[in-house]
Amino acid sequence: MASEDEYYKERYQEVKDKVEYKDFLNDIKEIKEENGDSPFITEEQIVDMAIEKYAGRQNIQQTHTNQVQEISSLIEGNGNISIQGRLIAISNIKTFTTKKGREGKVANLTVEDNTGKIRVVMWTDNMKYMSRISEGDIVKINNLEVRKGYTGDLEVQMRNNSSIQVLPEEVDPSLPKYEEVITNLGDIKEDGEYNVIVRIKKISTLREIQKDDRTLQIVTLDVMDKTGAMEFTLWNKDTKLVETLDLKEHDTIKILKARAQTRYDQTSLSNSWNGRIIKGDYDVPEFQEEILKIGDAKEAEKVTIIGVITKIYDTITFDKNDGSEGQVRSIEVTDDTGSIRVTLWNKETEIAMDKGDIIKISGGNVEFDDYAGDSYRLNTGWNASIVINPEIDDELSKKLADINNFQITKIKNVLNIDEDEGREVDVIGRILSMQDIREFQRVDGTEGQVRSIDLADETGIVRTSLWDEKSDIDQGLGDAIKIENARTRLGQNVMELSVGRSSRITVPSEEEMADLPSYQDLERDRYNDRTISQLEENEQNTKLRVRITNVGEVSTFTRVDGRDGRVRPINVADETAEIQVSLWDDDTEKKFPEGLAIIIENPVINSQNGHLRLSIGNGSTIRQARQEEAELMPSLREIENKLYVEKAIEDIEEDDQHIKVKGVIEEINGDKILYAMCPNCNKRIVQSEEGYICDICGEKIEKPNYLMIISTTLRDETGTIQATFFRKQAEELIDTTTEEVIKIFEQTSDESSMSSRIEDLVGHEVTIIADSNFNEYDEDIRLNVRRLVIVL
Repeated sequence: MASEDEYYKERYQEVKDKVEYKDFLNDIKEIKEENGDSPFITEEQIVDMAIEKYAGRQNIQQTHTNQVQEISSLIEGNGNISIQGRLIAISNIKTFTTKKGREGKVANLTVEDNTGKIRVVMWTDNMKYMSRISEGDIVKINNLEVRKGYTGDLEVQMRNNSSIQVLPEEVDPSLPKYEEVITNLGDIKEDGEYNVIVRIKKISTLREIQKDDRTLQIVTLDVMDKTGAMEFTLWNKDTKLVETLDLKEHDTIKILKARAQTRYDQTSLSNSWNGRIIKGDYDVPEFQEEILKIGDAKEAEKVTIIGVITKIYDTITFDKNDGSEGQVRSIEVTDDTGSIRVTLWNKETEIAMDKGDIIKISGGNVEFDDYAGDSYRLNTGWNASIVINPEIDDELSKKLADINNFQITKIKNVLNIDEDEGREVDVIGRILSMQDIREFQRVDGTEGQVRSIDLADETGIVRTSLWDEKSDIDQGLGDAIKIENARTRLGQNVMELSVGRSSRITVPSEEEMADLPSYQDLERDRYNDRTISQLEENEQNTKLRVRITNVGEVSTFTRVDGRDGRVRPINVADETAEIQVSLWDDDTEKKFPEGLAIIIENPVINSQNGHLRLSIGNGSTIRQARQEEAELMPSLREIENKLYVEKAIEDIEEDDQHIKVKGVIEEINGDKILYAMCPNCNKRIVQSEEGYICDICGEKIEKPNYLMIISTTLRDETGTIQATFFRKQAEELIDTTTEEVIKIFEQTSDESSMSSRIEDLVGHEVTIIADSNFNEYDEDIRLNVRRLVIVL
């Protein structure tokens, strides 16, 4: 296939003696822009139009006077011509999207003269003439171009400067007459085109079917007249006519040129390309619709129910047998006699609806609900109609009003433990805290997942568990959510919420959030801001704004019930003090570099050896501070300068905390720096002839953990003191990881193989942050290094 440029050059040869190539290309560009709203114009037709400007080709009968041409004499490529004849068909206006993304309009006319008939295609700029013409008019249409249509037949297309004139009958009395014969539905026995006047009984929801590589859209209208009933189908772009013409049940319409087709002894109608639907006040009998009371539901087909939507479930996507995706959603509908679950399919799942809306479903099938086991459900099936908030009579409206009393439950009422658990409630709140998703195994062996959040409104805070697919939500801290069909459950003497498969999580509307406080206000009211020095043992609902000063290694252990656990200590500080925080299990994997600003909410505060410690429990939150929060916090350097008091060695006292000490390494023990530890209880173990045995656990340890410990003696101008480096601080001192030391020992089989390298540190100056303690055995003060600041 020739490229576009090659095609242009090939066609240019036809007019090369009359125009420069660059001007020829400019003509093509202008014609493309002029016809940008015409979706069916081809590249060949555009080039033909450019050539017509210069060629004077034999097959182009160009007229500049809009001379009227007989329809039978029209030839493809003719331009600037006029036709005159009887207008025998006018289609509805249809919309489309142009190549430039704009909305365009198109309509079709059929014009007949004494030699034949032809389709006239009208575009957006021509629509002003639609209100001036009617079937049966004699018309003259000017400035037309003859082209081959998508069916292969000739048609004429109007341009921006085309016009339509309605002429008096005496201009040409010989033209074929227009007759509008109305046929009763009961009299349609053969395939063909018919004009009918009918009343709409039902309008189905939009459906889609796949045919080869195309997606076809369908809307079916159930119509009736005094002689019978029939289906009338709209296809693809015609489906928009329901909205364009504002068609509703009980409306009367005239359908011109409806196409009848009989299949399997069943005759139905469909809209033709030149057909038209005219909404009006026609004389067609009314019909009485039988409404099924939901409480009386039994297995039946093509029933109609009207009720209030009392539950809406999330849409589920599934794979069809043909490999395409399908959608299904369940809702619950209630009237004054009972409730029923309704199954919606595919495009029906996209219909906008809210809890409390009145819904009318026509053409559904009532089936026994095998899943529920003792009730029925309504399946909308292939050809059902769904109308949200339809017009209903006053009597039914009053009955449904008693059901339509849905209210958002305030969280303080959710927390009322005097109420029975298991209540179903709808709540709106902001997410104050959010835990990571936790996976677990059910009793039946299946895998599940759960996420806990704290949800708050102006009345309180409730712990909420999101189960399985509900745990994977898009919202984060501070976001507002609406939860429908949540169930209350009694936790540890407090009511909580459980959000499972039957619940729905959505974003509330602006109106629903009108009284909901901001995240900042809720957070401030919930937690008491504290500095580290203000904390008290067992205090609750505290909030700390701190920076990380040290990150420890993860340790593993075995719980009493045999499950594995993990713990990581970190140190945090503000301008008043420093404190250790324990992270457990999944929290140990969080990436918290030193210096990072973090927020800790509601930690567990306990005392160990006379010092307060923090633990991140189930009700706690630890997160990175938002930018605006971090900007209000002092930097790590500012904290260190204020927090860590520098002391000379002779001034160090028993139980000094977080002191800065500078000294020269006078002695260092490099002979033994690795100590075997039990991986279960984390206690030191020793090797015997039988291997490593833990005296605490009483078990033989095949693969111990190792702890690096390096003892040093530091000297300054005032004295000496023993300082011990553990784990990370020891690794930083010798610039070697524990794993690397283990490999060296395994290769050399000599635990002292590192001693010469370690002893090279003698004479180097170090600056450390340390805690002091009194050694009762030697009756001296020693330092436990918490952080190595610098080695010189």
